Amino acid sequence: MKICVFSDSHGYAGNMIAAIELEKPDLCFFLGDGERDIARVIEEYPDLPVYAVSGNCDFRTELSSTICCEIGGVTIYATHGHLSRVKYDYDLETLTSQAAEAGADIALFGHTHCQQLSESRGITLLNPGSIGRGYYPSYAVMTIENGRCIADLKSI
Repeated sequence: MKICVFSDSHGYAGNMIAAIELEKPDLCFFLGDGERDIARVIEEYPDLPVYAVSGNCDFRTELSSTICCEIGGVTIYATHGHLSRVKYDYDLETLTSQAAEAGADIALFGHTHCQQLSESRGITLLNPGSIGRGYYPSYAVMTIENGRCIADLKSI
């Protein structure tokens, strides 16, 4: 299963659409700050499952601040990150603890606009960066097979 992970589109859905055209994912995660943008993606690709959480710039939203789900034998915890202090918690201990409490194998987060792929206490921490306008629009691709996940950081 191929999964695109996006965050922080901030009013610009075009790069998500370009990445979806390029990658042809089976599903997507959107990690907040662009709820209206993800609505455009869903409109463009109605058969593409999208898991989305709210960010600190998503106002009057009905989206949850976190999602925890199992896909292909891998438990994924997703959040924007602002409530996990990801900009201020250098070692991401708050995020790691939240993901561990949820029983997650992978913690997806955004908010910082910087790509990151690391591991803490056996949990993969993945930030796709910002897919919005800017010098370096970026995203991540996860491939899940046989209960294992491989993640790659990419750019448009």
